[in-house]
Amino acid sequence: MTSDTLDGTQGATKGATQKGTEAGKKASFPDAPPVKIGKYEVRGEIGRGSCGVVYKGFDPFVQRDVAIKVALHDPKHISSTMTNSGRTSFFVEARAAGMLQHPHIVSLYDAAVEGAVSYIVMEYINGETLLPLCRKKGPRAPLDQVVDIVFKCAKALDYSHSKGVMHRDIKPSNIMITQDGVPKIMDFSIAEINAQPGGSGGIFGSPLYMSPEQVRAEVIGPQADLYSLGAVLFHLLTGEPPFTGADIQAVFEQIKKNPAPRVEDKRADVPKPLCDIVEKLLTKDPAQRFQTGGDLAVSLSRFFDQLRLSGQQLSRRETGDSLRRLHFFNGFSDADIDEILSASAINGYQPGQEIIQEGEIEHAFFIIAKGSAEVRKGNKALNTLQKGDCFGEIGFLTAAKRTASVVAATQVTALKVNASLMEKVSPECQLRFYKVFTEALIYRLTVTSAKLSALS
Repeated sequence: MTSDTLDGTQGATKGATQKGTEAGKKASFPDAPPVKIGKYEVRGEIGRGSCGVVYKGFDPFVQRDVAIKVALHDPKHISSTMTNSGRTSFFVEARAAGMLQHPHIVSLYDAAVEGAVSYIVMEYINGETLLPLCRKKGPRAPLDQVVDIVFKCAKALDYSHSKGVMHRDIKPSNIMITQDGVPKIMDFSIAEINAQPGGSGGIFGSPLYMSPEQVRAEVIGPQADLYSLGAVLFHLLTGEPPFTGADIQAVFEQIKKNPAPRVEDKRADVPKPLCDIVEKLLTKDPAQRFQTGGDLAVSLSRFFDQLRLSGQQLSRRETGDSLRRLHFFNGFSDADIDEILSASAINGYQPGQEIIQEGEIEHAFFIIAKGSAEVRKGNKALNTLQKGDCFGEIGFLTAAKRTASVVAATQVTALKVNASLMEKVSPECQLRFYKVFTEALIYRLTVTSAKLSALS
């Protein structure tokens, strides 16, 4: 069981987990970092724990910073059998992370064994864990930031689960936030890969964030990771985890038997729809929770749109009629448009209001139904968009950072199509939508290419 402290809050900064500091002091880690590990130059120590030490490194071949997680085994205290077992456990992380390529999961670059040293090389994250945002005192993180973080983690877990990887240790110190505000899940050291019926046995996880089925050492599914993410969300919103106690057993008894406290009882300003999402995540019965990270992402996305709009949602029926007259929707039936509307938000913007902000990351695509807007890079206007024009295609497909801002020049009504919600639309409607979407994207790229050619 990976619980070095009861509160599970010993964490990492700048791309590494620091667990079990006191236990780590007893292990056979050198006081001074080595000069090199494999081909990687070592630039200093980031953190250490009971099973390893993490260094900041540099890859001279591709010229990038990396994080190097090293497992060292002390022959004075660990038998060769235990050493081999430790290596096997350590490389579970390498195997799990190596299976996953996702913008919200820390990337694995390399893994190797050199003599007594086993190490994995990961993406270096210059940022902090979620721990500072879980503070009990002082200003709380804005709700939209909290929802955005958990939404992206839900998408990452949905992807991980689709690959057969259960994380089993979701907690604030295992979620990094980059300097750009992008969350990334890390530390798959106790992950379960392609679990077989009967499970692996034993209790795994960090006590404050473990699901009831983990505490009971039962077979787990994706709902266990989602419970843990719900406990993280509860902590972010209230400044404390759902259950606490004098010792681990007291916490375990509460997790198994007591209903989770309601968020609104701890913090009255949290909207009820978000409180309901947390309550569903922390339900004792896995069958009553969200069944996939995608289901959770859909609910959070709908709440997020409500939160950001703050009452600016317009009449769907009225705007739906205007959408039917747009070129984009030629050939779409009324039923198709209704389906797309169910995966969208119809937003109103005042002159000067940003519709898209340069540098933000969001899985959304926009179609202007009324009004006009400007594409801006810094303070420079690059293009004008009119009724029927589309924008945001690349972000919709890849969740890449927005390379420019789009600002309403007049009063604008825009359809914001959400990528997560589109996954719930019927396959026939999706096929029709993506055909037109692709044609619009090709047209925009062709026009941009022609403009660049004219300038050269």
